[in-house]
Amino acid sequence: MLGTEAKADPTTDEIERMKQQIQALSQKVEELEQQHNAETPTRTNAPFITAGQEGFSLQSADTNFVLRLSGFAQVDGRDYVSPAAGSKDTFYIRRMRAIASGSVYHDFEYYMQTDFSAGNTATTTNDAFLQDAYVNIHHWNGLQFQAGKFKEPVSMEVLPLDQYLWFLERGFPTELAPNRDVGAEVHGSLWNGALVYAAGAFNGVPDGGSGDIEVADNDKDAVVRVMATPFKNTEIAPVQNFAFGIGASYGLQPGAATPTFGTMARQTFFTYSNTVSEAGQHLRLDPQGSYYWGPFCMYWEYAISDTKFKISSSKVKESAYLQNTGWDVVGSWYLTGESNVFGVLPTVRRPFRFDGSSWGAFQLAARFGEISLDPDSFPLYAAKGSAQGATSWSVALNWYLNHNVKCIFEYTQTAFSGGSHATGAVTAQDEKALQGRLQFGF
Repeated sequence: MLGTEAKADPTTDEIERMKQQIQALSQKVEELEQQHNAETPTRTNAPFITAGQEGFSLQSADTNFVLRLSGFAQVDGRDYVSPAAGSKDTFYIRRMRAIASGSVYHDFEYYMQTDFSAGNTATTTNDAFLQDAYVNIHHWNGLQFQAGKFKEPVSMEVLPLDQYLWFLERGFPTELAPNRDVGAEVHGSLWNGALVYAAGAFNGVPDGGSGDIEVADNDKDAVVRVMATPFKNTEIAPVQNFAFGIGASYGLQPGAATPTFGTMARQTFFTYSNTVSEAGQHLRLDPQGSYYWGPFCMYWEYAISDTKFKISSSKVKESAYLQNTGWDVVGSWYLTGESNVFGVLPTVRRPFRFDGSSWGAFQLAARFGEISLDPDSFPLYAAKGSAQGATSWSVALNWYLNHNVKCIFEYTQTAFSGGSHATGAVTAQDEKALQGRLQFGF
C-alpha cells in the first residue's frame, strides 16, 4: 500500500517543470499583449485607401486629409446627313479630363480639373486645358465661400458636370450665358435644400465663353442665382421635386471679344463682324425650372442677353444695344425604371453582362429649342453668312452599360431663319446630323 501511494504522488522535479511551463506561458501571453498594444496605434494611424466606381480615394485615419482621383473621356462621332460648307464627318475626342479633389481639415475643399482633348487651345485670356481650379470653405451647408476658376452660377444647364449630359452638346440658352470664369462667390443650401443660392463677383466673359484673366477692363460682373424647391420638405411626393428659379449677371465689358453661336452639331451659324466689339453694359437674365418624379425628368430655360456693341472702322463708328434670346425644353425617361434626376448619373439596376442576363439602363431624351439674334444686328454688326435665328430639335437614346460606361445615339436637326443664306454657307440649308458618343469615367 505504501509503495502504490508513493508512485501516484508527483515528484518535486515534475512540480518544478510544471511551474516553469506555466511561467513561460504567462510570459508569452504578456509579450503577445504588449505586441498587440504596440501595433494598435499603428493601425489606427494608417491611411485609408479605396477604389471603386467613383474613382480612387486616399484618406488619413483622422479624416482630416482626403484626396480623390477620377476622370473621364468622351469619344464622339458625327455624320452630317445634309452636308454644308466646311462640315466634315469625323471621329474626335470631345473631352478627356483628369480630376483631383478632396478636403483638408474637413472644412476646406478643393477641386482641380484639366482637359487633354483635341481642339483645346491657350489664349491670352483663357487656358482651356485648366477647366477648374478652386477652393471651397464648407463648414455650414447654408453659408459657403468659394474662390478660383469655376462655372459662373447663371445657366442651369451649364452647371452639371459634362459627363452627366443627356445630349452631346448643351442647348441654345447656354450659348447666351457665361461658362467658366475666375472670381469668388458665397453660396449655400437652406432648409434641407428647399432654397439654393449663389452670389459672387467675376472678371466677366462673353456669352458662352470662359476666361482666366481680365485684359479688356477693370470692371467686374456681379452674378446671382436663386433656385427654390417649395414642396421639397412636404409629403406630397408628386411635386416634391418641382423647382424654379433665376440666374442673372450684370457688368461692364468695354473692349471684350464678341461671341459666336453654333448649332447642336457644332457648326457656327452666326458671328459678329471683325470690326465689332463689346462697348460696355452687359445684362443677362435666365429664368429656369426643373421637375422629376420616378423615371421621368424635365427642365426648361429661357436666356436673355442684352449687350452694348460698337463698330470701329474707317467708315463706320456707332454703337447699339442688341438683345439676343434663347430657350429650350428638355425631357427624358428611363425605360428600365431607374430614378431620373437632372445632373446625376443613374444607379443602374442591372449592369450589362456579356452573357445576356442583363443589359444596363436605357434612357430616351428629347429637346426642342430656339435662339434669336437681334434683328438690328443686320447688316452692320453681323458677318456675312450669319442667320438671325435657329430652331432645333433632337432625340437621343442613352445606354448606360454600368455606372462607368455610357453610349449616346443622337439625331439633331436645325433650321435657320433671317439674315444671310448665301450659297455654300452653313445657313443655306437645314442641318441634319447623326451623332454618337462612347464615354468612360471613374
